[in-house]
Parts: sequence; C-alpha cells; structure tokens
Amino acid sequence: MKRLFPVTAKAVLFNSDKSKVLLIHMDRRDAWVLPGGHIDEGETPDETMVREIYEECGVTSTDLRHVDFFMHSEGKIILAYVGTVREGELKSPQNNLEGVPKWITKDEFDTLDDIEDVYRKVINENW
Repeated sequence: MKRLFPVTAKAVLFNSDKSKVLLIHMDRRDAWVLPGGHIDEGETPDETMVREIYEECGVTSTDLRHVDFFMHSEGKIILAYVGTVREGELKSPQNNLEGVPKWITKDEFDTLDDIEDVYRKVINENW
C-alpha cells in the first residue's frame, strides 16, 4: 500500500523570461493549483518535485530551488520550490488526471480568483 505523508511539494515554474507561470486547472474543484503533490514513502522532496512535474505537465528539465514552506488550508505542510522551464507544449503522461497544465501571463494571473491565497503569495513573492 502506498503511504502518503502530510507534506507535499509544490513548484512555482516560470518560463525563461518570467513572463508566464505554469499552473494546473483542476476541473473537479474548478481551481488553479501549483504543480506538485504528496511525497511518497522513501522519496525525497526533490525527487517528488521532478516526478510530479513530469506526471502533471510532461516537463522533464527543470531548474528548481527550495524557497519556503507554509501551511495549506487543508492542514498539509507545503514545501515550495521555484524554478524555470522552457515554455512549450504541455502534455501530461497521465492524460491530465490531476488537471490541465497551462501557461498563465501576469495579467491573467492577477484576474484569477479561484486560487489559494498561499499559492498566490508564493507566486507573487517570486515573480
């Protein structure tokens, strides 16, 4: 049985010129989230980020650094990473099981009202 810990890793991913941020739209909750997820047993947070970014966005090359941690509204601890990836086609090998990845401009981001405040804060602090 796969055991999940109450700690997740999430990434704020920008394109190379930081004009866009990569978000996931979760249709089932009608909400925008950061790529990432639960840390599996035996996995480091860095390994989790690489796996989750690939599973959710199809991105294999990232330049990540851990920047912060915070408490999510659901009580989980979130380890926040920031990085850059080449902008390109986003294709989840899970067929968008977790949601649809999309590049969002700053203007678009500023109009989103269906994103957690903690995610908005870490994005704005690093944009």
